[in-house]
Amino acid sequence: MTKNYSSMLYHSLDDIRMRKQELRQMLQKDNGEITQLWNGLFAKQEVKTPTNRIQGLMSKSMGIVDGAILGWKLYQRFSPNRKKKTKKGLLSRLFL
Repeated sequence: MTKNYSSMLYHSLDDIRMRKQELRQMLQKDNGEITQLWNGLFAKQEVKTPTNRIQGLMSKSMGIVDGAILGWKLYQRFSPNRKKKTKKGLLSRLFL
């Protein structure tokens, strides 16, 4: 059963110390869970089958291609030697 600590009244310093200890234990528990999740997020997964290797290679290469296309579009959009074009609609200006 959970206690409602927002309306809890402290009558002595011992009450405050007990509450502080409870909060410290809760924070340490949460910190342990967050650390475990963080380490699991960036843990290197073992590649076991050739299919997984090919899938990972294709995923990485598509990310590289996507980044290169984005870089090229940004370069064309903001290059200093770009000729001024006539005014067009908002969508055509965004995607040229």
